[in-house]
Amino acid sequence: MAEQGTTTGAASGPAAAEPAARRRAALTREAILEAAMRLCSPEGGGVLTFSRLGKELGADPTAVYRHFRDKDDLVLALTEKLIDEAVRLASATEPAPDQWREWLALTARTIRRVHLARPALAVLAAVRTTASPSETERVEEIIGVLHRAGLPPIEAAECYRMLLDLTLAFTQASAAFMILEPEVQAKDDAAWAVKYGLLPADRFPLLHAGSARLTELFRSDDEVFELVLQTFLDGIALRIERARQAD
Repeated sequence: MAEQGTTTGAASGPAAAEPAARRRAALTREAILEAAMRLCSPEGGGVLTFSRLGKELGADPTAVYRHFRDKDDLVLALTEKLIDEAVRLASATEPAPDQWREWLALTARTIRRVHLARPALAVLAAVRTTASPSETERVEEIIGVLHRAGLPPIEAAECYRMLLDLTLAFTQASAAFMILEPEVQAKDDAAWAVKYGLLPADRFPLLHAGSARLTELFRSDDEVFELVLQTFLDGIALRIERARQAD
């Protein structure tokens, strides 16, 4: 019996070690990034830590440091993946070269879409800059669209920057709300629906008149974003018209 036990123990050691060895061998930079992207999605829990990343990969969290110096290095790499995905999605449905408004709207919507799919990452990535090849090429492309529409290069670059900041700032705010605990979200919802809705009309006549619409918009960041985006694009249209008249 002792012999059998010794044999079994000897067999289980290497057998147990093999999967771990395979995991270590498969722990590539890309595998880590894909796991981190999953964790940053609502389905993945929406929290990015090296501890959770290690569990997701089935590896010791310290193994991640072989590919990334620290969490900031990881966030920058994840930001680059978001940018690549946004560029890829936008490139699949590019408008005609002369449709500057559609180009800018598509750029803004795809940036927002890929970030909000991973709200925990969006909060971190929205303020970062990677200057990746796909990002710089896309920036050049959009500035070119605005330049062909009639804006001088410097003004075209300014308008692109405004579009990017507007989109990322609004998206970051949406993402920050999405990762709040449900009970905290409910408190804010109640503040709009109840507290603002019950304000006396004699003291706050305009706010009272618009309270129902404000409550609707509170529940729909996407609708508010579209309102902001279209207002911004109207402003760009005025700039283009002014530039054309100056020529």
